[in-house]
Amino acid sequence: MGSVASKPARKLARAPPAWAGARTPSTGEQAPASRYPTPRASEIKDESIEQDSKDPHFMANLSRLGQVRAVDRAQRLFQTRLQSEDEARSARPPHNHLVAGALIDLLEERKYVSTPKDLIQLANKYDIDHKKVENLARYVNSVSIHQDSVKRWVSDDGEERTTMIATWIDPKVQEERLQLGSGR
Repeated sequence: MGSVASKPARKLARAPPAWAGARTPSTGEQAPASRYPTPRASEIKDESIEQDSKDPHFMANLSRLGQVRAVDRAQRLFQTRLQSEDEARSARPPHNHLVAGALIDLLEERKYVSTPKDLIQLANKYDIDHKKVENLARYVNSVSIHQDSVKRWVSDDGEERTTMIATWIDPKVQEERLQLGSGR
């Protein structure tokens, strides 16, 4: 049943099928001449090489794209890299730049200021514009925990667990207002 000897032998065709070689020219026929002449290598540009290099569609596409301003982009890239390298060599971070740890410290200290003057002094301490600090603090803050939300318990497997709720704390800045005519 499964033996190879019990299977009939595969018989191959003795003559090629009628469709075989339909695309290849027979020995008596010549292949049709191609539309373009075969390329020729030359050290001197002759008329055929000049004619081959003229492509009106290519030139139209190039002029539609316009002039490339790679020099401006490359120059800007080199300038930013140079500035970045200078900043990296400096022992003091540049104005309005902070590492992550210093940013967290700034945001934490910001929570406890009480006057606009203190906010400005804090920004100056970290060498940042106070308006930038306030703009950043609209979206970013350091982690604060709502103290009434802390819950601790021991789970069934004996592990102590703690849950808490994070909260957003803004500084309680009291506006220093001068009342006109009051002398206060």
